[in-house]
Amino acid sequence: MGKGKVIAGFVLGIAGIVFGLMSGVFSIIGLPVSIIGLILAVSGGKQMRNAGLPSGMATAALVLSIIAVVFSGITFFTCGICILCTAGSIGSLGSLI
Repeated sequence: MGKGKVIAGFVLGIAGIVFGLMSGVFSIIGLPVSIIGLILAVSGGKQMRNAGLPSGMATAALVLSIIAVVFSGITFFTCGICILCTAGSIGSLGSLI
């Protein structure tokens, strides 16, 4: 029953890492994808352990999703800082003209 959730968490973890390594709009997409993958990996892993099934893939999905959340979060916030710095420098150019 939890195997489908684990596979979905695994796939979303990989997609989150890929999106997290890209900048701009992809980092905005990567953060929620990674968080959803993390939730699916945890809930699917619990269901698999309760059913007595091996949970190695659940552990892999959990690790990939955690790495994806970190990458996506770092990219999201650093791109946000760059956008704010650019907007601030454009605003200061208006006072020079």
